[in-house]
Amino acid sequence: MERSWVFVKKLMLLFVLPIVLIGVLFPPLSPQAAANFSVTAVIPDNQIDKTKTYFDLRMKPGQKQDLEVVLKNDTDKEITIETNANTAVTNDNGIVDYSQTDPKLDKSLKTPFSSIAKTDDEVVLPKNSSKTIKVTVTMPAESFDGIILGGLQFIEKEGDDAKKDGGEGVQIKNRYAYVVGVQLSENDTVVEPDMKLHEIKAQQINYRNAVTANLQNPEATLIKPLAIDAKVYKSGDDQVLHQAKRDGLRMAPNSNFNYAIDWENQPLKAGKYRLKMVATSGDKTWKWDEEFTIKGDDAKKYNETAVDLEKDYTWWYIAGGALAVILLVFLAFWLGKRSKKDKDEDKK
Repeated sequence: MERSWVFVKKLMLLFVLPIVLIGVLFPPLSPQAAANFSVTAVIPDNQIDKTKTYFDLRMKPGQKQDLEVVLKNDTDKEITIETNANTAVTNDNGIVDYSQTDPKLDKSLKTPFSSIAKTDDEVVLPKNSSKTIKVTVTMPAESFDGIILGGLQFIEKEGDDAKKDGGEGVQIKNRYAYVVGVQLSENDTVVEPDMKLHEIKAQQINYRNAVTANLQNPEATLIKPLAIDAKVYKSGDDQVLHQAKRDGLRMAPNSNFNYAIDWENQPLKAGKYRLKMVATSGDKTWKWDEEFTIKGDDAKKYNETAVDLEKDYTWWYIAGGALAVILLVFLAFWLGKRSKKDKDEDKK
């Protein structure tokens, strides 16, 4: 019994000791510090909901107002903050994006937030200090229903030393950014959401084949939450080739994005297809049933650059089958001819 216990203790030591040594020699990595600065919006009196930490303001036509934001440098060195007033758009992940400084804007957008908000491009913060910056917003003279949506983006500027450190090899540097949302409205008029389907085309996303359907929100209102179910069929066939179903999406006012249907690592094939798609948000439902064409040139171009593409051996199978049939016919002919020859020799 004692020998058994000694054996168990030795066995435990054999397994536990390496784990202890790993903990000593390779301690857990401590997380790196986040951004070197902080951002706080100074909420004004015309804030609609004062519990919000972003700007949600009731404005008037032609009104001019300075929005204030406090930037605080928590480090022992001077830093420079780049500032941008960006228009809210919808990115291709179906998310409202406030970080794009020069996005392609939708044709239905009359007043981009970036066109009515002005601020300094850069702000220098001395070490362990704070500074209040102003963003001047000038509303359009003509009144409107709905909302104008944008974001104030703050990101630490890279110093010359950081740029020089690039040198040889690949280095990944984190640049932390803060965005303070800005939503502007003039009244409580409810703007009903709408959606339109535009171009359907073959495309490649991160070197993977897909078909994208461009969806547009032409109204000055957010669409949220949004669920989309898209199915692709071969024209004239009821079998679903590919499907993309997602929920929890959002669309910025007067914006569009490309909803992707993944081709599941299969090669694109030229031909006619049909897209059946349903989008729902609250009590609103939009349905589309549209045909589209994948051109041969596009299929070839994307198939040549696609990664993890499954090879299509259809023609190899057809060629192999045809060759097998030819061989069987030839063999049958040869056997028949030989049999006839043997019979003729027997008659002699």
